[in-house]
Formats: sequence, C-alpha cells, structure tokens
Amino acid sequence: MSALDPETAKRVANLTLQARKAVDGLLSGIHRSPHRGASVVFVEHREYRPGDDLRLLDWRAYARSDRHQIKRFEQETHLRATLVMDRSGSMAYGGEGRRTKAEHAATLLGALAFILVRQGDAAGLSVIDSAVQKRLPPRTRPAHLEEVLTELAQPPERGTPTGLHAALSEVAERARRRGLIAIASDLLDFDEAALSPLSHLVGRGHDVVVFQVLDPDELELPFEDPARFEGFEGEPSLDADPEALREAYRAEIDRFVEACRHRCTSVGARWVLARTDEPAERTLAAVLTRGGRGKGWAR
Repeated sequence: MSALDPETAKRVANLTLQARKAVDGLLSGIHRSPHRGASVVFVEHREYRPGDDLRLLDWRAYARSDRHQIKRFEQETHLRATLVMDRSGSMAYGGEGRRTKAEHAATLLGALAFILVRQGDAAGLSVIDSAVQKRLPPRTRPAHLEEVLTELAQPPERGTPTGLHAALSEVAERARRRGLIAIASDLLDFDEAALSPLSHLVGRGHDVVVFQVLDPDELELPFEDPARFEGFEGEPSLDADPEALREAYRAEIDRFVEACRHRCTSVGARWVLARTDEPAERTLAAVLTRGGRGKGWAR
C-alpha cells in the first residue's frame, strides 16, 4: 500500500482504534466456538492448486500416489463477506460533538472486517452512492484488511447523490457466491424501489444485514431556534422553525424508519437502527446475537 497523506493516515488510525475498541467490547460478550462451524464430512480429493490451504494437503495420499492432493469437505470452511458502505453526501452529517454518519458506518463495517479476518474469513468492500464507486474483492490476508480500513476511512463529499437501487443491484450482480452482505447506509433514498435488490440477495442465499445509520438530530429535530437547513445532496436550503415542525417531523421520520425496517425484514434481511450516539458494539451485538438464517457466522 502506498504512503498515506497525514490527514488520511490520521483518519485510518482513528478508524482502526474505534473498530478495534468495538470488536473488543463485542467479543467480550459473545461466545466464540473454536470449531469455526465447518463441516467435517469428507467428500473427495482433488489436485492441489497454487494458493490452496496447505493444511488441507493429504500427506497419506501423497505417500501412496506421489501427487499433492487436497481434502475436500461437504462445505466450504470460509465465509465470504461483502461490506457495503454508503458514501453519498447525506452520510457527511454529524451532530455537534458526534462522529458523522459515515464515520459511524465505517466503525461498524471496520469492526466486522476485523472479526471476519480474525476468524479466517474473507472480507471485501463495495463503496456506493448512486453506483458502486470502489470495490475490493473478499480476501483473508491482514494486508487486505488494511486496504479495507483505509478505504472505509475516506470521507463522503457533499453533493454526491444517493441511488440505492442501482448501486445495490450492482452489488447483487457481483455477489455470486453465497455469503454475508452487510450494508451501512442512512437509506435516505425516497425511491420506492430503492431496497428491492435486497430480495434478490436474500433469494440467492445471502445473509443480508442492514445497518440504518442515523444521527439523533435527524430522528428528533431537537433544535430550538429558527434556522436555515441545507441539503447534503444538492437540495435547496430551507428556512424553518423547528419548534413548529417538530411533532409532524417526528411522526414522518418514524414512518420512514418503520418503512425501511419493514422493507428489509419482509424479504428476509436483518435490520437494525444504528444511532450515531450509541456504541458500535451495542449495535453489532444486536445483529450478531440474533443469528442469521441458517449457519451462524459469528463463531
């Protein structure tokens, strides 16, 4: 990896610290099996190929045949995970004294990457706004984890639009092998079809987790004085009195969040509200301890 400029290096170091802290807090409360959930039912041998895990070499078969052969089992032992980071303009918002939504989302996904790589699984990354802008395929190497964290630490640019339907459709198209798809986004896309690609992912056997990342300001509209509100994705500014709007606003945002929850869970995905004022490990535990459809992946 090339040398980072000081500001980027600082962001990466901070994200690494936050993600490690979240992992440590999470794993202290979750039992981890030493068996990694892999099947032990032997199926057959196949010829060794460069890059295969040397621990799976069958030395007895080599002694008999003078050929390097790999033992294949009923299931693949490694999980492949794709972490999906929304880097549209609205993710740049952060209330006073709090991290931005993008920083909180990066901590959640970075902590997941730590967990996955630590247990020998493969973690990849897709950065999205109105399309997939950056893709790192799933890998198990520690050096790859550095690349994922470095990319997660990049901030969003104000004015960048959201297009979840197109972006998630592209993620679904690329995610051919079953695995985990973890999405961190504020879901602020009012297209009715924005989350429809989730049904394709679940239908193909993926375990889909959606972290809806929102700031308390967005949920509660706590401001007292009349103010000018500016859009983060190119919307025109709006002069408003928060006190006059608060009751109606809160009812509308509650409906929006509930609609997002329903759209996710109705197709079989797991959904959790990830408030930026709550510890990342608490949000992760709410998902991991719930278990997936079928084999668990927090081992």
